[in-house]
Amino acid sequence: MEIYGREEDRAKWAMHYAQVKANIKQPEKTHKVTVSGKTKQGTPYSYDYNYADLNDIDAAVMDGIKKVTDEDGNVVFSYFFDIRTENNIVEVQTILVDSSGFTLKTNKVTFQNNKAWDAQATASLISYAKRYSLSGAFGIAADNDDDAQDQKTIYEPKILTKQELEDYKVYYNGIQANLYDLYQEAKDGIKDAQDWLKEPHTPQDAQAVHQIAEMFKQKHPVKQENKEKQAALDKIQQTKKDPFEDKKVASKDDPEVDKLF
Repeated sequence: MEIYGREEDRAKWAMHYAQVKANIKQPEKTHKVTVSGKTKQGTPYSYDYNYADLNDIDAAVMDGIKKVTDEDGNVVFSYFFDIRTENNIVEVQTILVDSSGFTLKTNKVTFQNNKAWDAQATASLISYAKRYSLSGAFGIAADNDDDAQDQKTIYEPKILTKQELEDYKVYYNGIQANLYDLYQEAKDGIKDAQDWLKEPHTPQDAQAVHQIAEMFKQKHPVKQENKEKQAALDKIQQTKKDPFEDKKVASKDDPEVDKLF
């Protein structure tokens, strides 16, 4: 998340944003898609669900925006997208800005574009990323649309080999970084790295993070002797006798007083 503008305008931005969000009605899920295929075990499946597409979400947001105006009737809040497509990556941020000029850029939504050569597939991925980003920016709940259905196939995560994990790259603060090194920085207490790990990730990135976390556990296991020492200390703590046990005096007026000793 990135913030731009004068600090004195921040409260005005927050007020306008809250008003817009309060006026947004959850969009109707008027679109329907059928999902079918086979599981990894070969079992066929098929189901239908409804969803709100990007146009539905945009219409809901704009309705909320139009209701927040100044004394002259001018709209005081709006949004637009910052879109980047390079190195087989689609990256989208939603820019939230009000009339004071104070601006907030949401966290980046990033997807690997495995069909960068296909203009239609790329446009579909951009639409999906915009929908994902805009929904998150204004707290809109919407089921996956047909673009998302396509992404389920494209982005089904795979189990990575040790070498693939050691070479795995992610986008971190706008640049490509080695995920293994980034995880090590997080373990060493680097806050930016820790914050990045807490952000939403693509399914494949999340799979890689999970596997690297398991690798670190195997490299730095908790020694059995430490466990045994801790268990012994816990047992001693539990069996300690109160040295003033025989000094306690029961209250004649309030039996709850005993609980204070």
